[in-house]
Amino acid sequence: MIHRCFNRLILPFILLFSLTATATAQEVFEDPDGQYTVTLPAGWIAVVNQDSLGRKDVNIVFKIRENGALKVRRVDDSESKLELIDYAKKDEEQTVRFLPAYDKLTLENFLLGGGKTGTLLSYDFKNAAGQPFTGRNYYLRSGEKIIYVLRFTGRKNTLGTLRNQTDAIARSFKAK
Repeated sequence: MIHRCFNRLILPFILLFSLTATATAQEVFEDPDGQYTVTLPAGWIAVVNQDSLGRKDVNIVFKIRENGALKVRRVDDSESKLELIDYAKKDEEQTVRFLPAYDKLTLENFLLGGGKTGTLLSYDFKNAAGQPFTGRNYYLRSGEKIIYVLRFTGRKNTLGTLRNQTDAIARSFKAK
């Protein structure tokens, strides 16, 4: 009798806990050039390719590139020293707004933790095939002179549901 109760009551909790632990597996990815590290939730994969000139190209994707892709860009801001939100506005005006069918959703400050903030630009656009895509650019400052831009793009119906994961990736970003 006690054994049957254990199987009916406790076993489902053990199974649920083990599935939750598996689903939240994370991997710390270190940039091959040693510029940054980032923690990737389950489903996100980092692929490093090398071209014929020996340059490394990092592609971080959610299962496949069309679902979600992350590109990290490092910007030297030693001359202008703009506030992050001003740099995001400048980046939007000079590059992002030229995406096909660009539609700005939000431009907001983003809490990173430890009293630090970044800026988040969210937008919709269409890819080259005319499919609805969404994008999120996280602007993060590293010291006084360097800004990192984490640019997530992907299918609107997939990446649009992964806001908690893209936020977590941005919060885990550590420049070296």
